[in-house]
Amino acid sequence: MPSEVILTIENLSLQLGSKVIFSQLNLGVHSGDKIGIVGINGSGKSTLLRLIAGNLEPTTGTIVKRRDLTLGWLSQNQPLPSEETILQYVVNQNLTKSSSTEEHRFKAMLSLLNLSDWGKPLNLLSGGERRKAGLAKVLASEPDLILLDEPTNHLDLDTIEWLEDYLTKLKKTLIFVSHDRYFLDAICNRILEIEHSHCYLTEGNYSDYVEQKLIRLTDQKRKEIRSQAQLKKELDWLKRGAKARTSKPKDHINRVQKLISQSYLISNPELKISFLRERQGKTILELHNISKSFEGQTLFQNLEHIFQANEKIGIIGPNGCGKTTLLKIIAGEIEPDSGTVKIGVNTRFSFFRQEDESYNPELSVFEYLTQYSEVIQTKSGWKLTAKEMLKNFLFDEKMQQQKLSSLSGGELRRLFLLKSLMFGANFIILDEPTNDLDIQTLEILEDYLDDFNGCLLVVSHDRFLLDRCVEQLFVFEKDGIRKFPGNYSDYLLVRDYQKEEKENKKPSINITSKSQHLSKGLSYKEQRELELLTQEIENLEAQIKNLEDSLNSSPALTHLDYLRISKELENLNKLYQQKLQRWFDLSEK
Repeated sequence: MPSEVILTIENLSLQLGSKVIFSQLNLGVHSGDKIGIVGINGSGKSTLLRLIAGNLEPTTGTIVKRRDLTLGWLSQNQPLPSEETILQYVVNQNLTKSSSTEEHRFKAMLSLLNLSDWGKPLNLLSGGERRKAGLAKVLASEPDLILLDEPTNHLDLDTIEWLEDYLTKLKKTLIFVSHDRYFLDAICNRILEIEHSHCYLTEGNYSDYVEQKLIRLTDQKRKEIRSQAQLKKELDWLKRGAKARTSKPKDHINRVQKLISQSYLISNPELKISFLRERQGKTILELHNISKSFEGQTLFQNLEHIFQANEKIGIIGPNGCGKTTLLKIIAGEIEPDSGTVKIGVNTRFSFFRQEDESYNPELSVFEYLTQYSEVIQTKSGWKLTAKEMLKNFLFDEKMQQQKLSSLSGGELRRLFLLKSLMFGANFIILDEPTNDLDIQTLEILEDYLDDFNGCLLVVSHDRFLLDRCVEQLFVFEKDGIRKFPGNYSDYLLVRDYQKEEKENKKPSINITSKSQHLSKGLSYKEQRELELLTQEIENLEAQIKNLEDSLNSSPALTHLDYLRISKELENLNKLYQQKLQRWFDLSEK
């Protein structure tokens, strides 16, 4: 039986100036729905949330909500009152009266999000802490409908995984915008895509959406091929001259003009990056005994690493642990407290920062880029003009003339990304590159990083990117930086395995002494089996310990070594449990 409809969108359209954001959107939102909104930057995802929240009026159409519907909204750049503390901000306007029995709910949510210093002023919070405070305010108020705009931005990976699990189990209605594909896949039961002012609704999670979109694009491609053949025939006819065209009906000419105007759909522009870069030398980058503290807190100490050619490393850890600080030390922007950074003579850095870049909002997109260069040489020897580079980065000629002040946050980030990459660096440093970027740009960036012939150092909370583009991790832990050979999923597998082993570890059983007191109920054959089992179990325990030690202490393990040892451990543990169970069965007879 379908659940109750709590919100209905009918024939919704929005036009801002001459730009149509979307048109004729129809959507029924049921109680318990979890709808993810996707689309390229500037397509209107955040705008749709503002319309639903009632902060913006549509050009045409209606949004009808259930009369008693309560709504909570977390915007992408939530303004926070600097004079309030964390607890004051979260509790204010949520409680109709001062109630300690109600207040505990908000404190509990703050604790779950690891915000325990409730009296800390909001103006002292980091970007991740500010995001957590905004989430706590919305989630603890328990509204019927929750609207979230890029909820994972600025959060550390542990918090993202907690939030993903929390929202998956939550018995509320959720509509959210996200570029996190794993997050969308785990939570959604419907996906709404905004593309070229049209909205497409897919039932299912993100994987279902990708599959359905592939089918839709394949069908569209077939139609486009037929359209291309028809267009070619009609263009040949148009070239015959005015005299021939006068004999054709007016609707026929209109049809040709429509085909021509839609011919841009035939090829979907992709973001291809292949800039000329200098070959790396023998020495690339060396870190020797690097240490750094901040306000009495040690961020990291005695870090040693010699970068090898084409090494691709991801950096993960909780908010405020020092990840960005390490990047800035490597880039030469701040000095370490101790230790040395040795940079090779041929090493050329490109640093894509997390912070908003300073820029003149009155400049056009084209004017901004030509400040740095008007022509760039590609790896293949071609020379691209600024106009061509921008087009490759999904800025068409019309957008190139727009002022920077009119761009969305994601469109600005895409422009800054182009500027940071186009000079052909051979060592790329990325600090949270996925913040505010759409999935299409992320996929193309990942394609580029896959093929990038140089070193990569990336701080990211995007698990998909950390799985696809890195081969090693620097993990910030309480007792220092741990080097892990593998991607993020490999790290999770090993971390969860070790955690489970630690929790399930039981006091060791003196099998040898117990087996000396054999039960008289055993046959000679069973007594002999028990003796052999004792030796086999002891041997298995020794093998398992040796493998666990090599897994934890050997820094030279490759990604393949890790997978091999993990698989071997899994098989040995299964065999160990089987032998141990048989030993218990015999010893209890």
